[in-house]
Amino acid sequence: MPSSRLRRSEEKREKRTIVLAISGTVAILAFLGVFGVKFLEGFSLFMDKLRGATPQQQTQNLLILPPVLDPPIEATNSATITITGRGQADLTFILYVNEKEFKKTTVLSDETVSIQSVQLDDGENSISAKLSDDKGNLSDLSNVVNVTVKKEKPNLDVTSPNDNATIFGDKNIVTVAGKTNPENQIIVNDRFVVVRSDGSFEYNVTLSNGDNTLKIAATDDAGNQTTVERKVTYQR
Repeated sequence: MPSSRLRRSEEKREKRTIVLAISGTVAILAFLGVFGVKFLEGFSLFMDKLRGATPQQQTQNLLILPPVLDPPIEATNSATITITGRGQADLTFILYVNEKEFKKTTVLSDETVSIQSVQLDDGENSISAKLSDDKGNLSDLSNVVNVTVKKEKPNLDVTSPNDNATIFGDKNIVTVAGKTNPENQIIVNDRFVVVRSDGSFEYNVTLSNGDNTLKIAATDDAGNQTTVERKVTYQR
């Protein structure tokens, strides 16, 4: 009898343990069903804050793709240029020059955008853009393009021929020689001349009998130009 009573007591204890375990599991599942999603979202936002990101930044990439800027000219002697690009239609296009907001405009229905008279500083300029919707969500930064403003005229040293030189004899050829920056373009009397890696150049010009004018022009990648003229007389 005592052993039978003890067995029944243990069976009741085991049943009570099982019931409590099942009840606890059901309660946890119910909690997760009601609060689980919000809990996970809150935990995710908490982790984002630890990483220094805002909820807006975390959702924006899913909604707005960054715009794409068309490559502009690499150098110019003008203080203003036109910037074109592409982005999601009807969103706000925000243009930055040297990391400062320059102008906002709306992307056209064909997903293109064009901003004229973009003001640049002397020297190097970095240009980028973002897109924004009506809720204030921002895209990631676009590709960054760089434009250099140059206003100084290029160097040009013409070493030959001397101005007002006179050439006699049967050989009616004179060599135009000099030096400039290696990246510059040299034109002698409307003829393109090869510029060597050290910036030197040479070009033979056929002279007409009498007075000849030689026009040597150096042009840099920004369009600045330096011109030198030499007067040469040829006599047979």
